[in-house]
Amino acid sequence: MGPELLFLLAAFVAFILFSNRRRKVAAQQLENSIKVGVNAVMAGGITGVVTEIRETTVIVESVPGTKIEFLKAAVRSVEAPTLDAKPVKKAEAAKPVAAKKTAGTVAKKAPAAKTTGTKAQTSTTKSAK
Repeated sequence: MGPELLFLLAAFVAFILFSNRRRKVAAQQLENSIKVGVNAVMAGGITGVVTEIRETTVIVESVPGTKIEFLKAAVRSVEAPTLDAKPVKKAEAAKPVAAKKTAGTVAKKAPAAKTTGTKAQTSTTKSAK
């Protein structure tokens, strides 16, 4: 073994040790940033709000009323809730406003499309509206 090979081997081992230490620090910072009320993305892609923190696990509410327990290590990223976000009331969330408008306009147009007749009758129907 030449001195060049030993130098490369030492550099490789040093790189592995430093990158491993950096990864551990980043994981510890992520674990420390987990707080109740923050939005969390889990390793499997599930998102939700952290509702409870235990010794090694966190409880995440993905859908209102659905709570799932994950290991702290499964948290991929954490985002603090913004001040601009306003909570949506359950009654407003259940009523899709755009769908009602679309359904109403389709219902009004449907009788005009069903009429069959000559061009004169069609033009009077359009002018009556």
